[in-house]
Amino acid sequence: MTLVKDGRWRVVGVLLAITLPAVAGCAAPMSQRVDVDTPSTLGDTTTDSQDLRTVAQRMARSMIQVQQISAAPQPPRIAFLDVNNRTNQIIDKEIFLNSIRTLLIQNTGGKVVFLDRARIAAIMAERDLKRRQVVGTSTPEGKILSGVDYFLTGELNALDKVEGPNRLTYTRYSFRLTDAESSDIIWEDAYEVKKLGRRGVHDQ
Repeated sequence: MTLVKDGRWRVVGVLLAITLPAVAGCAAPMSQRVDVDTPSTLGDTTTDSQDLRTVAQRMARSMIQVQQISAAPQPPRIAFLDVNNRTNQIIDKEIFLNSIRTLLIQNTGGKVVFLDRARIAAIMAERDLKRRQVVGTSTPEGKILSGVDYFLTGELNALDKVEGPNRLTYTRYSFRLTDAESSDIIWEDAYEVKKLGRRGVHDQ
């Protein structure tokens, strides 16, 4: 081919062969998807996705077996209270309650009903529009908001011990259902985990 015989094209080809790998090597590494249950390889002792999924699955299985729920003539109505984080970790506390709720709604065939009290202002505004017939409704007029039967809340606790370059963390994730009328705790369960990892900067 004429292009191969042209010395200028040979020089260009050599330059491209040298520069392209260098450019590729400077590019940012691509992210890699891993299974959500894959243990963390970062070497720390903080809560990870595997802990979250294990806790949510255990709490959902345990809660649905309590007699006040499993044998209830009508599905009990549950609302959230805050989760108390007593660890030194920055944790999205609501993700635990949301995960438990999702599992129960998906897998219990309507055994429990969750009330969306976090959206109470929007719900009340919508009810007002329906009462004034600004918008239509598919529910009987005059139906009041459902009351809460049980409150679901939890607490996250941790004990940390630092020895040399290592850090040992024991974490306890506990949740409970409290009767909204009597304040009786009708159910409580906990999941415990201990992790050994490297010492963090904040331990210095």
